[in-house]
Amino acid sequence: MERITLGGGAQIYFNGKEGQCFSCNARFLWGITKNNKWIPIVKDENGKHISHFANCPGAGKHRK
Repeated sequence: MERITLGGGAQIYFNGKEGQCFSCNARFLWGITKNNKWIPIVKDENGKHISHFANCPGAGKHRK
């Protein structure tokens, strides 16, 4: 698995699995946090990896 650092400093592991957002239909890659939680990852306009929740207009629908 590939390890990357998100724009905010969090360490994420990629497993290569792709997904698509149910709210905005954006494509993303699934990552795994240090706490073994799945997180959708995209690149922002500057090319940095960020959580898709940071730029999805429907992110509030997916909060637990």
